[in-house]
Amino acid sequence: MPAKNTKDQKPLRYVDAIDIPVLFRDVPGGRTRSEWRRNDHAAWTGTSFPSSNGWYLPTTTWRNILQAAVGVGRDISPWLNRPHYAMREMGARIAPLNAYLDLHEADRLHGYNAGRRLTANVVLEQGTEASAVGAFSYRLGMTMAEWACRSLMGLGETWHIENSWPLGIRDPAAGTKPAKGKKHPRPDLWGQHHAEGRHWLIEAKGGDIKSAQLDRGWEQLLGGCTVLHPHGVDHRVVLCGAALKRGVGPKNDLFVIIRHEHHPGAQGGSLTSASGDGTAPTEGQSAEELLDEDDTGELLLDVARSQILTYLALRALEASAFSRLRLVPVARDRGGRRPTAGPLTLMEDDETTRERRAALHSREAAPNDASARTTGLESFLTGRIPHTEVTLGMSRRLYATCAALFRADREIADRTPGLRAEDRATAVEEEELEERSAAARREYRERQEDVRPILQRQLREVFVASHDQPWEHRLTGIPRLTVAPAALEATTPETYLAVDASDLFPY
Repeated sequence: MPAKNTKDQKPLRYVDAIDIPVLFRDVPGGRTRSEWRRNDHAAWTGTSFPSSNGWYLPTTTWRNILQAAVGVGRDISPWLNRPHYAMREMGARIAPLNAYLDLHEADRLHGYNAGRRLTANVVLEQGTEASAVGAFSYRLGMTMAEWACRSLMGLGETWHIENSWPLGIRDPAAGTKPAKGKKHPRPDLWGQHHAEGRHWLIEAKGGDIKSAQLDRGWEQLLGGCTVLHPHGVDHRVVLCGAALKRGVGPKNDLFVIIRHEHHPGAQGGSLTSASGDGTAPTEGQSAEELLDEDDTGELLLDVARSQILTYLALRALEASAFSRLRLVPVARDRGGRRPTAGPLTLMEDDETTRERRAALHSREAAPNDASARTTGLESFLTGRIPHTEVTLGMSRRLYATCAALFRADREIADRTPGLRAEDRATAVEEEELEERSAAARREYRERQEDVRPILQRQLREVFVASHDQPWEHRLTGIPRLTVAPAALEATTPETYLAVDASDLFPY
């Protein structure tokens, strides 16, 4: 057991703070069932890939983990004609984490540590059947892979490998049936690490993972490499295993195993964008921070596409439960809302927003969108996801951009036969049905890439034009403005997330 650090026992600055042990290695191995308690853990600093392997003990927040749960890459085409399902999808991503995780005390090894870690709760141990545990393990694995790659190591948006590949590369095995006894293993996700100048392939595993599962995950990553190697793409492969034994106790912390390997490729580390030029984030920057400088609209398109599910959830709330929508003021000068670690700026660190909210609240007249703008605040549209403690939102200009992107993607979907499940023929064999579906998805992606240069320019125009556009131009009504929500809040330059403190883990 590491010696307990008693130098810093101050009250937590972030009431939802959590410590998560992380092991980096570049060789095979099992889940090291007790080392996260036995070994000394190095301090975690920065938001980039570590220079050496070994155990680390970063501290994060429940807000960061929830952001990872709702943000991990996924194909949004199934929701194009059913926006209300996006709201339910958000709930489905959050609910398993709330249902089966709990907190317990642990040692503070560094002054910044919270002294508490995630563990399984008694329901997961005693009241959950195997199939439900499997579904939870999948969701846990995807969430923690997103958290580790983005919050810890500065990766950009993630995308599901079933639907696209870096640089528009086509998987030669897509839509083909493997020969008998053969497989086409592929990883879960990919993303761009702009500061590194390379793409990442990511495979996620979760639950009570064993060595065999990690070995299969590595095989999936190497299968992805076979697609990129012929194109000389510089890339890193990352296997993220979120290990959580199905049992309650102080020796059953959630921890993450990260096995990694760098494949240099022929590009020598240069990251080739879809348009060949444009602005790229540096270390510590996110794509959202550079949207004002993104004249080509390349970054904007990727950011908007990554936020489409949130946009559709807000749109569904507008149609079905308008009273759930709120306008929440956030400081307009986004450069002042820099995160201390990871993509989120926690409201506890956002002094500018807190001061301007206080000034707005002190005015005699009831605050509204217009008065917020005169105080240097922008009203973000937010909505609480039904049956969760989570509120999501975005800025007016990102909302307008997502609306334009949604219309463009929906037009492409309407021109792609067989993409929508309700339009597919049912009187065919299941295998043929899957082949047709895969072919329709490929056609849809190709059409998206064909119109990308034009769409980037169009979205850029919308983004700029909607900067000061009143919300009534976008919505059927004006949601009530809440100056200071009674919640734990966090923002990125263009998005908002809050969690009700009363609904956190009992601790």
